[in-house]
Amino acid sequence: MKPSLPLQNPSLKLTSFIIHLLTVALSMAAAYFMTIQSLKIDLNAKAETEVVSMLDKKLSSLELLLRESVVTKEQFYQFSREIDRRLARIEYHLTGESGEHRGEK
Repeated sequence: MKPSLPLQNPSLKLTSFIIHLLTVALSMAAAYFMTIQSLKIDLNAKAETEVVSMLDKKLSSLELLLRESVVTKEQFYQFSREIDRRLARIEYHLTGESGEHRGEK
């Protein structure tokens, strides 16, 4: 005796085909959206890295600027005294003997 095969119903075949087609279409859509999402995450991470790097460079340049341009009160007074001494020497040199006779020659 032969084993009996289930009767093939045409509407069952069509339903099975539609289910398989929908499964494949949904799987492809899921793969597509997962790929897009993965790319977005990678781009966001790269952009975040660039932003952090740019901020780090700006902070480094600001620190350098502060170190170069900010002086203590004592350093300022010392600089001021040195400038006063230099100006006094220049004034002495210009008003000294060599400076007085300069216009007479």
